[in-house]
Amino acid sequence: MKPLVLISVLFCPLFQVSCNDSSNPEKALNPSLVLWYDKPAVKWTEALPVGNGRLGAMVYGGTEKEIVQFNEETLWTGQPHNYANSGAFQALSEIRQLLWEGKQVEAQTLGNKEFMSLPLGQFNYQPFGNLLLDFPGHKKTTNYKRKLDLENGITSINYEIGELKFKREVFASAPDQAVVTYMEAS
Repeated sequence: MKPLVLISVLFCPLFQVSCNDSSNPEKALNPSLVLWYDKPAVKWTEALPVGNGRLGAMVYGGTEKEIVQFNEETLWTGQPHNYANSGAFQALSEIRQLLWEGKQVEAQTLGNKEFMSLPLGQFNYQPFGNLLLDFPGHKKTTNYKRKLDLENGITSINYEIGELKFKREVFASAPDQAVVTYMEAS
């Protein structure tokens, strides 16, 4: 256990320094934290998510027809259920002892059997509704870009029709407990 602590103490500061880019503090977006696509999502798994821990939305990024699918933390399949395992505390000391002895696999096996919730799996979130936006005449577009800024949690859709530039942004605000859609044309 001591060598692991020593390695952690030595390398954590180096890792922290290597993650800081002091050469350009005004740097805009870190490109590795942006997902971008050149066409709208066709199915749910291609849509871009936004959320604040309580409210969430999947943004498809359509130009002529947009779908923003919402969910909320209390809307699940199944029924209310208490996942607490009332006997879990009885296995805690044995799990700790196994970990101190370096027997991680045995501790994990015992933890899965005696300590985790009953049942082990959880129910699934369910959508509570779709916001459908129609934009007649927006079928033929150019310079389409759909992106998710992972650092700021904002999904944006940009495209052009002739000389007009269209921009939509969707984000979830934790302080306001709202999913916001902003639209602009210039």
